[in-house]
Amino acid sequence: MDTASAKSELRKIMNLQRPHSSMGLFEQLRSLAEKTKATKIGSYSPLENEPDLGTFNNWAAENLDLYFPRVVQDRLEFAQGPMREGKFKIIEPTGSAILTSDLDLLLIPALAVDVLGNRIGKGKGFYDRWLVDVASTNLFAVVFDSEVLELVPNEPHDKKVNGIVTPTRLIAI
Repeated sequence: MDTASAKSELRKIMNLQRPHSSMGLFEQLRSLAEKTKATKIGSYSPLENEPDLGTFNNWAAENLDLYFPRVVQDRLEFAQGPMREGKFKIIEPTGSAILTSDLDLLLIPALAVDVLGNRIGKGKGFYDRWLVDVASTNLFAVVFDSEVLELVPNEPHDKKVNGIVTPTRLIAI
């Protein structure tokens, strides 16, 4: 099976197993923000079956500078401001964009991630294209515990994360 087919099959499997409990995720994310001394965080508005970042996002919005992604043509950028439904029915900010290099901590959605930092997303490549220009060492995939795998199929264009956050643990890579 080629890599693209293996990724497609893994996406199907992981989507069928979702959602799981997000209990404990807030504590892990808050601990990560404190450990990294982050003041400007790039997060995201989770879809219904993704790990629930709602409590963390509320806390971060009250205590730090919180930014969310939006799709502009085929690229991602992060901003603040009033939220509205955007492309793909995902809630997006309407304010001015921030330079990615100004973000201290980036939380990245994933369907699965391995212990080497390879992640698999929804398959549209928005995060992989965006991550090409990201130099941050604080790139953390947010997944359920069962989605941390030994190996995720990957291709040369896939950008690795250097950490994983689950409801029960933080994993540095």
